[in-house]
Amino acid sequence: MAALMLTGCASEPTPAASPPASESADHDHGDHDVLVPSPTTTPDLDATATAAVDALEAYADRDLDYAAWFEQLKPHLHPTAVEAYSTVNPSRLPVVEIQDGAEAASTSTDTYAVVYVPTSLGDYTIELRRDDATASWGVTRFQPPA
Repeated sequence: MAALMLTGCASEPTPAASPPASESADHDHGDHDVLVPSPTTTPDLDATATAAVDALEAYADRDLDYAAWFEQLKPHLHPTAVEAYSTVNPSRLPVVEIQDGAEAASTSTDTYAVVYVPTSLGDYTIELRRDDATASWGVTRFQPPA
């Protein structure tokens, strides 16, 4: 039995039959065809922070009547947030002064970003989304300081 195993190991391997030419391009899984994720890019974090500040300025403008306030805010909202923010009464928002130094989180991606905006009440956290890297940012959430 041992002699049979050694003889089997000593023999030359039989080359595998090559797939037909039409299959080889689509099904060759050699090392050179390993799928590597495409590199992602980081969005322009300054532009993202600017979008968040502009949106917070519109949101915090509590001196406007509802119709003018919402008309000013709506272009800054992501479509998924329009309905939720249409129910906000701007006169009930706290008085807030926006300060310099807004910063987008380094974890922001091409389609999702979090920006911290310093205010007189503390940092507002603004969440933004967009459908792809070429679309405009839209706010999905204004989170006041805790």
